[in-house]
Amino acid sequence: MTLTSPARGYALARIEGDVGTMEWCSLHLSRVHDRLDDLCTSATAATGLPGVGQAVTAVRGEGGRLLTALGPGMSEATLLARVLRDYASACELHAARANALIDDIERAHAEWALLESDAAEADDAASIAVSSGDDEAMIAATRGVASEVIDARDRAAEALSALWTEYEGHYASWDDAYDDALTALAGGSPVPMTAEARSVLERMLGAESPAEILALWNAHPEMHDQLLTARPDIIGNLDGIPYDVRAEANRRRLDSMLATEPPGDRRDELAAIRRALEAEGTPRPSLISFDPDGSAQVTAAIAHGDLATASDISTLVPGMNGSVGDLHAWGESARALNRAVGPGSATVVWFGYDTPNLVEEPGMSRAEDGAAALTSFLQGLRDVVPDAEVNVVAHSYGSTTAALAIGSAEDGLGVTSFIAVGSAGFPNEDAVLANLSAEGGPQVYATLSEDDAVARIGRGTAIGHSVSPETQSGVIVFDSDGGMDGGGSSLPAATGHDALGPGAYLEPGSESFYNVSQIIRTGEPGTERGGEGSTEGFWDASNWWISDEYAFIDF
Repeated sequence: MTLTSPARGYALARIEGDVGTMEWCSLHLSRVHDRLDDLCTSATAATGLPGVGQAVTAVRGEGGRLLTALGPGMSEATLLARVLRDYASACELHAARANALIDDIERAHAEWALLESDAAEADDAASIAVSSGDDEAMIAATRGVASEVIDARDRAAEALSALWTEYEGHYASWDDAYDDALTALAGGSPVPMTAEARSVLERMLGAESPAEILALWNAHPEMHDQLLTARPDIIGNLDGIPYDVRAEANRRRLDSMLATEPPGDRRDELAAIRRALEAEGTPRPSLISFDPDGSAQVTAAIAHGDLATASDISTLVPGMNGSVGDLHAWGESARALNRAVGPGSATVVWFGYDTPNLVEEPGMSRAEDGAAALTSFLQGLRDVVPDAEVNVVAHSYGSTTAALAIGSAEDGLGVTSFIAVGSAGFPNEDAVLANLSAEGGPQVYATLSEDDAVARIGRGTAIGHSVSPETQSGVIVFDSDGGMDGGGSSLPAATGHDALGPGAYLEPGSESFYNVSQIIRTGEPGTERGGEGSTEGFWDASNWWISDEYAFIDF
């Protein structure tokens, strides 16, 4: 279970950061600056080279041009060295201390929770003794026990509170250092900004929510062009900025990078994003997030349909081994979903996290990173398009990531429907599962093909996400094994684990896809469970989903 601090709502989670690597990078950037400074000295000498003639004049000119070119590089090296040094110091001083408190807080919380339960039982026993007419000695004894347990509980609560206060202090200091680092990097744009524009950018980077970012953006229209020109990388990815603005900034940045990117894997990924944007349709697909450098993979999100006017917005979240190279194929499924749902539908293909490979899939690290990014994106949707119903359709490990994001918020991040297809398993966190099934939260739907061995193995071998969503309270299970639509037409089954392509969960025309579209349209699957046209696969439903306890044995 993920705990949060009582006063400021900080998650009790390890703050990641390699202090040694940051200090090493800072040192070497400082050395880069020193070497560039030596080069500047030589270039300066060249500009004053004595003599006459065409060759001497050319050397002077080249020296001046070299000085001009070196200036931004020196400034950038100095800035990065300082930011890394200061942030590394904050991590060592505050993040490390906050991390060291995690185990103590978890133990203190467990002790307090146990005593809280004991105190409630002891208090009930004392009340029963009084109401039952027990003799005075018995009543006094039960009251004495209750008083002792309550005192112990209160002492445990005080100890826990002290630990939380210490944790919040260190966490807040680290958080401030993180904001300072972002602000410094924003101010270090190669394109000059006025002090007013820099102030607005710093306030947006330090904002607590996408709603606050949107309010700042709307309050300063005179700064828009300057901010977009100076920091398209930030504006194009900042949740809270209107999506048409982000799309324009990201498209220009993508085109600019492709103009100079040499052949190789990254160019192939950038070209794949451009191909996905060239798909036919009105409105044209829009690149609402784009980060070529922030993580191991190039990440991006493409919207199909007009997010600003949509009444239904669906977000497709990919699973294991997904990459921006798949954006075009996912886009076809997104546009088909818009057509199936009808007017007012928009669908986002969200490749906003580093998806795991086969070795990484059993763990939760990729889901944790992805959930943080997805949380911000969904909060942005809620704040920028508040009247739209928001649906999340997640495949395989994408459902693990989405469940962690949506289930970590008591309000479910404003999601209306969370649809898991071929899930690799929900997180083994009571609080997450409770929020997903809470009244007023999202309605959860799930399907698992009778021929999907990969998802079953994923759950059975998982470290941290072995919960079968189909067994959870309140989840509506729908079929993906062939059936009939409302008009009596046959719907093909999902015959494996794939998200896209023939026999896949999100292949247009399949039973699974039909049910997903009907859920978004009406809130209910379109086919009957086990109805006409359904088939049995290798695993008959009655054999595998009775209990999570036997999920692995039944493979």
